[in-house]
Amino acid sequence: MENLFLVCLVPPLSVVEDIDVIRNEIAAQFNVHESLKRPAHITLYNPVKLSSKEQEEGFFKKLDEAVFAPPFTQVLKNFNSFPPHTIFIDVDHNEGIMNLQAEIKKALKPMALLEKADQPKFNPHLTIAFKDVKPAVYPLIMDKYKERKFQRTFEVNGFSVYKHIDKIWQPFKEYTFKNPQEKPRPLSLFG
Repeated sequence: MENLFLVCLVPPLSVVEDIDVIRNEIAAQFNVHESLKRPAHITLYNPVKLSSKEQEEGFFKKLDEAVFAPPFTQVLKNFNSFPPHTIFIDVDHNEGIMNLQAEIKKALKPMALLEKADQPKFNPHLTIAFKDVKPAVYPLIMDKYKERKFQRTFEVNGFSVYKHIDKIWQPFKEYTFKNPQEKPRPLSLFG
């Protein structure tokens, strides 16, 4: 048994529809289709392979520890890239998303699911083209999108886990934020 999971933020359907118009436009004009195989999302924890039922249970139990967060407003604004092949919509690096990602990373750290090299500094973004963007095509896409304006705002009150099933990322579990003041405190001999 081996399953692949992705922890992410998925914008509301109305925002996803706007993003999909752009992703389909890029796919049609520049013949790059890889990003269409994934849901429009902001990765909070890199995809991980879990190879046992016990490991999966531990993974989801650890994620339960990361739900104690206040809702926040997320802004997606304009376009940027990681040269030479990834084009994305910029994600505002606000306190809400930065803290959420840090809590998820902290909760999952004891499981040692990712190698150190697989944990770059968190730079939230929403990918619209990557992997199959050829070096000659990358500057053409960026020329078209670097000055183009885009802005959407939405409320975040939880996060999602997607599972890779039959070569497609599919929604698997939703986590809704809980009041941070209700987070259980570790037992202490000195408390």
